[in-house]
Amino acid sequence: MPGSVLQGDFTAGELAPSLAARVDLAKYTKGCRTLTNFLVQAHGGAVKRPGFVLLDALPGDAALVPFVFSQEQAYCLVFGEKWLRVATPDGFILNGDGEIYQIPSPYTLAQAKQLSYVQSADVLFLAVHGVVPTKLKRLGHASWQFEAMVFTSPLPSPSSQAASRSGGDAVTPYTYYVTAVNADGKESGLPAGVNVDGPASNNWVATASITVTWAAVQGAVEYRIYKASYGGRPGYVAETSNLSWTDRNVSPSTTEGAPVYDDPFPNGDYPGAVCLYEQRLVFSSSPNRPQTIWMSKSGDYGNFATYKPAAADTPIELTIASQEVSPVNWLMPLRSLILGMGGMEWEIGPRGDSAFSASNAKATPQSYWGSSLRRAIIIGNVILHVSASGRQVRSLQYEFAADSYNGSDLSIMAAHLLEAGRIVDWTYAKVPDSIVWAVREDGVLLGLTFQAEHQIAAWHKHTTQGRFKAVCAIPNGFEDALFAVVERNGALYLERAAARYLSGDPTGAVFMDAALTYSGEPVTRLSGLDHLEGMEVGIFADGAVQPPRTVENGAVTLDNAASVVTVGLLYTADLETMPVEVVAQTGTSVAQKKQINAVNVLFRDSLGVKVGLSFDEAKMQAVKWRTTEPYGHPPAPYSGLKSVTVPSLADNIVTVCIRSDMPTPVTVLALVSRIAVNQ
Repeated sequence: MPGSVLQGDFTAGELAPSLAARVDLAKYTKGCRTLTNFLVQAHGGAVKRPGFVLLDALPGDAALVPFVFSQEQAYCLVFGEKWLRVATPDGFILNGDGEIYQIPSPYTLAQAKQLSYVQSADVLFLAVHGVVPTKLKRLGHASWQFEAMVFTSPLPSPSSQAASRSGGDAVTPYTYYVTAVNADGKESGLPAGVNVDGPASNNWVATASITVTWAAVQGAVEYRIYKASYGGRPGYVAETSNLSWTDRNVSPSTTEGAPVYDDPFPNGDYPGAVCLYEQRLVFSSSPNRPQTIWMSKSGDYGNFATYKPAAADTPIELTIASQEVSPVNWLMPLRSLILGMGGMEWEIGPRGDSAFSASNAKATPQSYWGSSLRRAIIIGNVILHVSASGRQVRSLQYEFAADSYNGSDLSIMAAHLLEAGRIVDWTYAKVPDSIVWAVREDGVLLGLTFQAEHQIAAWHKHTTQGRFKAVCAIPNGFEDALFAVVERNGALYLERAAARYLSGDPTGAVFMDAALTYSGEPVTRLSGLDHLEGMEVGIFADGAVQPPRTVENGAVTLDNAASVVTVGLLYTADLETMPVEVVAQTGTSVAQKKQINAVNVLFRDSLGVKVGLSFDEAKMQAVKWRTTEPYGHPPAPYSGLKSVTVPSLADNIVTVCIRSDMPTPVTVLALVSRIAVNQ
């Protein structure tokens, strides 16, 4: 019974082997048995990933952190063992002497790999156990500075405070407190106060007064005065730019109190998570208080003082009461503040419809899946987080009907990819295909094409001649730049994914790793390849593939002179469909003998592809590309259908395999298998 089976898209990505017979699943006909070095586009195509361009060697292993001031100004921060370098898509920033700009860092490599961070304009707030919360400031393109946060009073309180009474009876004890305020509106802490006896507030004659004086404070632009009677709670009464103030029976406002500065993280009990929420800087998860959340004063990120009474904008300290002690691993602000903890997920927000404040904050559990230390990622309004085991990726999204956050396991269809190892680092590249890039502990790079609104969660894996160690994505025009720390032959390098090849002349396209490109007068010898010494490399010259060469003395010789040449490490891109089955009203072809004799593949701007029913090189058929190109010129990338005859014997399980082992572009949009089922 001959027929055709169409696979019109690949939006299910690579599927787990355990789904080999699940023809009842809608994702079955959209998935692949193997998807290596192909990435999935949201609209369905499978595209050979671009290569990685060498930026520079690294002195050691490193962690990568994005610094995004705007869509036009973004950097990749490279943290090593007590050092920091700053990179752009073009390479490391240089100092005035033309050397790589590097500054000392307060973090060890282990701490850098666990950094929690949040950015506000030119300031990056950093938190990790063992180091005081720190600000990294960008002062200029090649001028960066670490600054440890200080939680004590920003300026001293006025000294030499004194008070004297004039007129009236001395029957009521009063205490006056004077604080200093700087140009940024920061207020000093509540001082000891000065005592004086004066008239009762209900018997204060017109001629009575109490005058308070104090010494000037450097940096102060004004002073605030607080008043208490009978040792009660002080309340605000006045502010002045002078060095004295006279009280003529002003009633204190007990709703406004002065700050009392106590270190929220005493004895090195520093937090491990940080974020911004409701105009507050939020810390959480210190070693001794793993479920405590500290929120700064609204609009004043460095102010964690205590105010009595607490106003709507005063700092907040809140400890989660749960069944188990579960440290907060990440914080993510959405319509409320979401906490990813070791064994559960919680929401912190206001009670009812009122604004969030110190008086109405509440904490509510949302789920009990648990999260690892990896920073969560937000895509649209969906949170993605790595499970506590490091072997699952789950989503978390607000559901109006349930009025809570719920989610699903995004890795269940490709569980085998995470069974092989934990996720140790990840990042999100929004443009162009909305892909989460995750580094597995064995050095394999995993990709997850994710679009919640279209129910797309497609996994794909990527390998190289080496091991991926860390990744980071930052905006870069029409395409986010993906950086990677890669280990090759014991050496470590910072590399960046090359720009996507879109269409047209492929001369400048890069489909090799650790690649370098020469552009200039035609040459037959290329040097500067010391990082590839002794390795076999691919060569793509003026749009044509030249035979591989082994790098000797940092150089290779070309067969033909060329003016645009890319040299790098080759990688193979493999696509294998799920077992091709026919589903009809009478049943399925599962477990029946079947045979595929021809495959029609719809390509877009592709070259250098083999097709077969296995990855046995002897049985794969090379696709013929040359059409009207003159002799001596490389074939142009082809768009359209190609029919490939693939002689084979009948078998119970048959799959279609597509391989690209040349440094050329490949995009597979669809394929049609001509299949015959033996009844």
